[in-house]
Amino acid sequence: MIILNEGYNNMNATCSRNKSLTGSVCYLFSWKHKLSQEVWRFVPYQIPSSVNYAPGYDLFSININPNSAETGLTGATTTGQTNVHLIEGEYYVKVWEQSTALSGNTNPSLAYDVVYETIGRVNYSASTSPTTYSGTTDIYKIYEG
Repeated sequence: MIILNEGYNNMNATCSRNKSLTGSVCYLFSWKHKLSQEVWRFVPYQIPSSVNYAPGYDLFSININPNSAETGLTGATTTGQTNVHLIEGEYYVKVWEQSTALSGNTNPSLAYDVVYETIGRVNYSASTSPTTYSGTTDIYKIYEG
């Protein structure tokens, strides 16, 4: 499970141990909100490992700040560049490997293979106002859990 909080996060995921591609690889993340079904796709900056062997997990830099524009979704090059407007709640998380030549790609059908799947949770600090989504026949209000 990946737990993210509002603000700056070092997100961990076991990706490089499961990859099939050789050479430089980047990872496409898809976060699908369980209730609203809204999907966010992004290629965050992968923080280089500080050890000389294959680590048990990889670290990725992601920021959740709804007061700043979404940025760095197609391949951040340093920490803090990827800002995503994930809403509070639970998510289905899926990660694809792809060549760094496709680092700007956010289309899973163009990526190579799934390397990681899990559940995610996003927490906000003290928000009590609902996030509202209008569908064709329904309106969904999502409150802090």
